[in-house]
Amino acid sequence: MNNDKSEVKRVHLDNAAATPLKSEVFSVMSPFLTEEFGNPSSIHKEGVRARRAVDEARSSVARTLEIKSPGVIFTGNGTESNNLAIFGYVKYLHRIKKIAYQDMEVVTTKIEHPSITGVMEELIDLGVFVKFVEVDEEGIITIPALEAVLSEKTVLVTFAYANSEVGTVQPVLRLVRRIRKFEEVKGNEIKVHLDAAQAPLWLPCAFKQLGVDMMTLDAGKCGGPKGVGVLALRGGIEILPIMQGGGQEDGVRSGTENVAGIVGMAKALELAQANYKEKAESVAKIRDEAIIYLQEKISTVIVNGGQGEVRLANNINFSIPNLDTEYAVIYLDTHGVACSTKSACAGAGGGESIVVKTITGDATRARSTIRFSLGENTNIEDVKYAIDILATHCEKMQG
Repeated sequence: MNNDKSEVKRVHLDNAAATPLKSEVFSVMSPFLTEEFGNPSSIHKEGVRARRAVDEARSSVARTLEIKSPGVIFTGNGTESNNLAIFGYVKYLHRIKKIAYQDMEVVTTKIEHPSITGVMEELIDLGVFVKFVEVDEEGIITIPALEAVLSEKTVLVTFAYANSEVGTVQPVLRLVRRIRKFEEVKGNEIKVHLDAAQAPLWLPCAFKQLGVDMMTLDAGKCGGPKGVGVLALRGGIEILPIMQGGGQEDGVRSGTENVAGIVGMAKALELAQANYKEKAESVAKIRDEAIIYLQEKISTVIVNGGQGEVRLANNINFSIPNLDTEYAVIYLDTHGVACSTKSACAGAGGGESIVVKTITGDATRARSTIRFSLGENTNIEDVKYAIDILATHCEKMQG
């Protein structure tokens, strides 16, 4: 038997953190990594070709999202897009509309990605009043909970389409319709920002189907290159830049455009949305079968988050109380399985999952989480392989 650890089978179950680059995406990116190296801001032929590629990518993203091309802003990642959406809009209200920070209220939840919760801390320091809408035990924002926090001072509501840790899918259109109804009654204008970084492979992202004003996307989460994001804006939405420079991206996001990454982002999003429904149905069946197998193999497992359609098709988040899950993830890695304890951006290593702690109120459960996030090509054998290794580890720890 070959004991060379380099030959150990590798199973990637951390697709919420990073997806593999699709061959079709690399193919369209390749020329812009080599011979087509021009700066899109240059006026010579090389620059003009680069600018044309960026413009074509912008049009492609706009078609996929069913918005107008000027509403597509390319950024460095989903985190930047979230920051630009929130800070950019609040800055616009303060600088252009002359609304005092103290007269603004922003609504979000406590289970958001750190690129949103961190922004909330900064807004609070500025004097903006931040309200955290309660979520239920599945992580869902309910209509009564939303209604309880909206007020005549509310200017922005921001939340994730699908939670990056427990996979909860919010009823976006229903929530947006309630916000619009509140606007009609109270007369104030409320913008809705959606962090859709985890969504494109599994959920519809066209603006008309969601009703939102701003949307964050991340190429690295949907088969595209890392280091490229999109902030998409519905027509008529205005934001101000949060960093200064050469005025690229219509003056909103300065910095030389990552042409290869932008071209790859457009292709990845197009491919992701082309058959998301079929992919989601297929992967959800594997997810559900894997959850049953997991519960059979490890009796102490508690699944976190929602069930069925309110759970992202590729997400399996669970707790094994009193197990050192950080060590378990390392053990899995040495046996060929890549997974995580929580969102990669929530910080490396152990500690409580704020998301699980918020929805369950159970600190023990929050300290013992593991997340399996499946890919488009993950099969049930791969997941059972990972579960068998984890079950063996649990037996050793209990013994």
